[in-house]
Amino acid sequence: MADSQLICLDDTHVNEKVTEAQARFYYSEEQRRALQGLVANGEKDYREQLQKGQLRDFLSSRELRALPDCWRRYDAHLEGGGAGGEGVSLAYWPECSDTEVPPLDLGWTDKNFYRGISRVSLFTHPKKEENAPHLKQVIREMIQRAQRIIAVVMDLFTDRDIFQDIVDAAYKRRIPVYIILDEEGVKFFLEMCKCMNLNSFQIQNIRVRFVTGVGFYMPSGKIKGTLASRFLMVDGEQVATGSYSFTWSSSHIDRNILLLLTGQNVEMFDIEFRELYAISEEVNLYKELNIASPFHSGAGISEFRSSTVSRKMINPKYGLVTGAAPGEMFWASRQRQEAQGKLEKNEEESESKKRLNQFLNDLITVEQVLPEILESIRDTKKDEEAGSSVANGEANSKQGKRFGSEFFSRKAKRPPVMNTEANSFASEGISGEEFEIVKTTGEDLISFSPVSIRSTLLPS
Repeated sequence: MADSQLICLDDTHVNEKVTEAQARFYYSEEQRRALQGLVANGEKDYREQLQKGQLRDFLSSRELRALPDCWRRYDAHLEGGGAGGEGVSLAYWPECSDTEVPPLDLGWTDKNFYRGISRVSLFTHPKKEENAPHLKQVIREMIQRAQRIIAVVMDLFTDRDIFQDIVDAAYKRRIPVYIILDEEGVKFFLEMCKCMNLNSFQIQNIRVRFVTGVGFYMPSGKIKGTLASRFLMVDGEQVATGSYSFTWSSSHIDRNILLLLTGQNVEMFDIEFRELYAISEEVNLYKELNIASPFHSGAGISEFRSSTVSRKMINPKYGLVTGAAPGEMFWASRQRQEAQGKLEKNEEESESKKRLNQFLNDLITVEQVLPEILESIRDTKKDEEAGSSVANGEANSKQGKRFGSEFFSRKAKRPPVMNTEANSFASEGISGEEFEIVKTTGEDLISFSPVSIRSTLLPS
């Protein structure tokens, strides 16, 4: 509340009036009565209240037409009326009025203390410098370079190029995207989405919600405000804010400015976005776009927590306990669960490695004992080798050595050749000897004996 409003509620306030000439002037009870007459009885009653309170006309002609359309009467039956037609109670009943606080179920950035170097850059349309980028180019490059989170607060979002970049980031790079729109701008946003032929996989990492303005409360009803904030936050490190809206007209026709903030300048936008998200209402894209939701079976989407748990997630005192900023406890719990799962997996792998090492160690250390049959085979081979050397004698042993060295290079037996072939045969350096197989009696041993071959010259 403004300072002028708090003064009216102070018990020690003694007819102190804040005039319009003072800088802290914000709230005036006379202006509230004039506005009440406008929405209840029309412009005529509004003029009468101005004259009665000796006030200056504080509304433009546009506001005189728009404010009555934004006024909504309080619905008594929706404000916690009792059963059986009882009247509306003025007491506070938490079980009737509390609503669930929407969690940032896709995760949030972990930038808590240091967000990089603080810088401020100004871009305009039309641009002041020749090499300066266009406002739309700055926005699209920020989205295309995003790595962890994309958060959008926009009064009107109908630029298909920018939204296509957001869809690609959410679908192809699996980046969580949160979009908060003004209530009046939701219908135009959905019109754009219907023209892009989106499917369930492209929007599963996108959350869209809407909020209204602060509003002006009166005894008979409330004048609903609008969301005029416009900013884009990427990875908790960069924020683009200004008069630029995500529409074709804003980037081509209107004059706009855009501030690019980095570093600690982003912290206040981080807090503002989470506060807006906590009071926002859901826009079900699956229902609005007639797309079958993949989460009807109950798998693949994080369940919503109760009011108590949700408030703990964004309460600063719980954030101090865990060392995290407000609104990040849900993300921290997810990280702890993943780390716990990895730790259990590593323990299972280490246990299997221990068993394998123990098995290999047993194979190496256990003494190998050969069976008896192998020893008998070795003795039999030794006896056979000794008997063959005695039976053949020294001559056969000499020929055996020769055979052993030339066995695999021995040439096959050739048929008798003609006279012209005999000379060439002799010139090849062949020894003229060939082996024949001789089987000795009494032993099944085979020996080889040389047989001389003489070449005969035919008469010419």
